[in-house]
Amino acid sequence: MDAHKQGVKLRKLKITPTKQKLSETQINENIMNMLKQKTNGHFGALNEDFLLWSVLENNPPQWWKNLLDDKELYVEIRKDNYANVYYYGGNVALVRWTGGEIATETHQKYLGESDETATYQDCIKQLLSKDGIEDIKGKIREEYHKLSPKKEANQRKGVYTSSEKWVQGELKLCFPNRYIDSEFAYRTGEKELIRFDLVELRENKKLVFIELKLITDPRLRSKEGEPEIIEQMTEYCKFINKHTKELKDYYSKLLRIKKRTNLWNGETEIEEVSLKPELLIVNTYEKLTKGREERITYMENLKERTDFDTLIVDYPDLCK
Repeated sequence: MDAHKQGVKLRKLKITPTKQKLSETQINENIMNMLKQKTNGHFGALNEDFLLWSVLENNPPQWWKNLLDDKELYVEIRKDNYANVYYYGGNVALVRWTGGEIATETHQKYLGESDETATYQDCIKQLLSKDGIEDIKGKIREEYHKLSPKKEANQRKGVYTSSEKWVQGELKLCFPNRYIDSEFAYRTGEKELIRFDLVELRENKKLVFIELKLITDPRLRSKEGEPEIIEQMTEYCKFINKHTKELKDYYSKLLRIKKRTNLWNGETEIEEVSLKPELLIVNTYEKLTKGREERITYMENLKERTDFDTLIVDYPDLCK
């Protein structure tokens, strides 16, 4: 939930770009783009000329450099012209341009405050130091991943067995030039939401949309009828086929923005979009039982589906 929807007054950092002088037309266009953030959410809302990207490219503040230097963080560009900074799926900071200034916010519980009102608060002070960033990461481990500080070392060793977001974060950090986006979301109706866990750009410049599931996820199997994942992947397939060109153009634009802001150093050209989404199942079983072997066999049968691809990977092989 964005802070501007909560009426929270933020302490903001005002930054003036040094490498370009905006014309009156460009200023007016940027004002219109700020207004669009609140109402849009479609592919065309992402604007390469949005002032936030220019500032991060030409005059990046120290806290932005600190975030990029942290090897446990990754940044995603959002279609409504803001950025999310993640620590294994937990949102360290939301970075946006508002009222001629950059605002950085995090959930107040990651600042050690009560979350009774569930608001976002300014966190620039924390981002200006390594210790401040580590404090936020520690709160995310405690509040988001439910890791107790006293037993954190042992818990982090096995956290992947129950946390899909942790595994998602590992893939993003292990393969930064492969997974170009995570948590893509697009609302297709009042209650309908398409959400891809990962978006991959393969060596042949092919864009692939991935749904990540741990093998223990109950949506992968059903005793009666088809499991929930079948309907989910079918809807993904329909969405991709309907919006193939928009997805290709959108991610080409997103990669150009990422390259300008030092978030990406690979190709920005996309030649093809896979019309079949991929279901990536991570086998987190450490010991096999008869029931677990049956479950793995059931998952293998999902590979027979023709409207999506299925890949099963053992957790120890995830980052190889």
